[in-house]
Amino acid sequence: MSIAPSTPEPLSVLVIDDDEVIQKLVAGILKPSGLTVLFANSGEEGMSIALARPIELILLDNEMPGASGIDVLRELKAHPCLASVPVIMVTASEGSRVLSECFAAGAVDYLRKPFSSAELRARVNSVLERHRLMSALTKAARTDRLTGLANRSQLTDHLSAALQRLEANEGLPFTVLFLDFDRFKLVNDTLGHDVGDLLLQAIAGRLLHNLRSSESASRGTSGTLVARLGGDEFVVVLDGTNSPEDTHVVAARLLAALDRPYQLGPHVVRSTASIGSVQSAAHYQSSDEMLRDADIAMYEAKARGKACHVVFNPEMREDVATRVALENALHSALGTPQLHIALQPIYSLDNHSVNGVEALARWTHPTLGEIEPDVFIPVAEESGVMLQLSDFILREACKQFSQLQALLPVATASQLEYVSVNLSRIQLADPGLVARTLEIVREANMQPDQLQIEVTESQVMQYRPMAQPLLAEFSRHGVRLALDNFGSGHSSLSCLQDFTVDTLKIDKALLANAARGRGFAALLHAILTLAENLDLKVIAEGVETHEQLVLLEALGCTSAQGFLLSRPLTLQECAELLTVGAGTVRNAHALES
Repeated sequence: MSIAPSTPEPLSVLVIDDDEVIQKLVAGILKPSGLTVLFANSGEEGMSIALARPIELILLDNEMPGASGIDVLRELKAHPCLASVPVIMVTASEGSRVLSECFAAGAVDYLRKPFSSAELRARVNSVLERHRLMSALTKAARTDRLTGLANRSQLTDHLSAALQRLEANEGLPFTVLFLDFDRFKLVNDTLGHDVGDLLLQAIAGRLLHNLRSSESASRGTSGTLVARLGGDEFVVVLDGTNSPEDTHVVAARLLAALDRPYQLGPHVVRSTASIGSVQSAAHYQSSDEMLRDADIAMYEAKARGKACHVVFNPEMREDVATRVALENALHSALGTPQLHIALQPIYSLDNHSVNGVEALARWTHPTLGEIEPDVFIPVAEESGVMLQLSDFILREACKQFSQLQALLPVATASQLEYVSVNLSRIQLADPGLVARTLEIVREANMQPDQLQIEVTESQVMQYRPMAQPLLAEFSRHGVRLALDNFGSGHSSLSCLQDFTVDTLKIDKALLANAARGRGFAALLHAILTLAENLDLKVIAEGVETHEQLVLLEALGCTSAQGFLLSRPLTLQECAELLTVGAGTVRNAHALES
C-alpha cells in the first residue's frame, strides 16, 4: 500500500497578549513567513488554545492584567502536555531580575519592547529551527525505524499519560492489545531477514489501514496508537473502549485482515496473529503493568491454538507462573534421567509380529511425577529448547533400537525393521537437520532405512515451503517417511500429491469413529484402498478395543499400534516382550491384562 506524501501543515505560533496593537503587529510580521498566528488575551485562554491544537511556539507578554506572564509561564511548564513548547517572553524591561525569573521559569529567549520586524523574525525563526531539530531528533528516538510506527519509548509515554488522565478523571477508558505473529521466526529462518522485514512492514501497513491511527505523543491527546515493541511484537492502544465486547469487534477485524496472505516479492507468506488484550482499570499504576497483562493474555491466545483473541483475567497470572516454573524445570531436566523415551511396539497384522517401535518422549519430574508430552512439548517449542530436546530423543531412540536388536534372538531381531521418531515443527526450519540425523544414525550402527521420521499432515501443509525439500532430502538418503495423523485435516490428498512418503499413520480419532458408524468405516476403507493403490504402508494408531482390531484386519490394514496391543515400554520391557514370544497381536493383550 503506497501513501502519497502529504503537504506539511504550517507551523503555529500562539501570541498571548491583551494588546490588540501588538497582536496586529506580530501577525503582520510573521504571516508572510507562512506561519499560522493565533491570539489569546489571557493566560487562561492561551492554555485552552494550546491544549486544543498543536502549537510550535508561544510569544508570551510579561505585563498583563491579572496573572503575570511569569505566572502563566510557570503554569505552561507545569502541564505535562505543554512543558515542551518553547516560550519567548516579551517584556518592556531588561532588568536582570526580570530576565533571570523568565529563564528560571522555562523561557528559551526574550524579546524587548519595542521590537523591530527583523528582530522578531530572527528570534522566532531561531527558536523554531532549534525546535524543529529537537522535534526531529525526538521523533527519531520515539519511532521504529523499520515500520515508522511508535516505538517502546513513545508507547510507554502514551500509556503513562493515558493512565494519568484516568486517575484525574479527565480521560476515556482504553484497551491495550498485544499482538504476536505465529510464524514470523520460520519466515525469517527460511526466507531470510530481508523478507522478514518486508513482512513486518506489511503488517504495520495493515494495522494502520484497519485502525484510526493518530499521533498523540506531542500533546498527549486521546487516540489510537500503533506501536512495534521489537521483533514481531506489536501493541495497539484503543481509546474509548468501554467493554471487552468493544475490543472483540476491533480484534476480530484485525485477525481477519492479518490472516490474508502477504505477497512479498516472489514469496507468498501467511502469518496469523495471536492477540491478548487488557482493559484500563484503577489498579494499574504503570504502563509496564498493563503491557505485562496484555502479554500474558497473548500467550494464552497462543495456548488456545493461535490466531485468536483472548481478554486478560487475573487467573492467567497463575497459569503463567506455572508455565514459567515448568519452563525452568524443563531446562534443568535436559541432560538428566528425568527426560527419557519409551518404546511402543508397532505390530504387523500380516504375520502378527512386532516389526517396528515408536520412540515417545517422557518426562518424570521428581515432585510432579509424569508430565504428559502434550504439556511439555509445546513448552519446549515456545521456550527455545525443542531442537535440543529433539536431538536427545533421536539419539536415544537410535541407541536403544540398536541395543534392543542386540538383546533379541537373531530371528526376532530380523523382524524388527525400524524405530520411528516424531519431527517437531521447529525442526522443519533447521538447515542442519538431515546431516545431523544421518550422523546420529551412523553413530548407532544403523542403516538410514532403519529410521522412520514422522511428520503430521498439518505440519507439512502449514510449512510446505520448508517441508518439501527437507522430506525429499531424507528420502534420497533412504530414511523412511511417515505421514502422521492422516485423515485429520482437509488436505490429505494434497499431502500425497506434494510429498514423498512411505507410510500413512491413520489418525486415532478416525479409527475411534469408524467402529461407531458406517460412514467413518467407509472412509477408513477408502484410505486403505488408496494406500494400496499408491503402494503405501498403513499403520493404524490408537487401537484400544478388540472391535477396532477386528475391523482393521477385515479391511486389510497392514500394521497397528495402541494400548490394546502394547503400552509404551522401557527398553528392557520391550526386549522381554519380544524375547518370550509375547510380541504378537494375539497374545499381547493377554500379557497386558
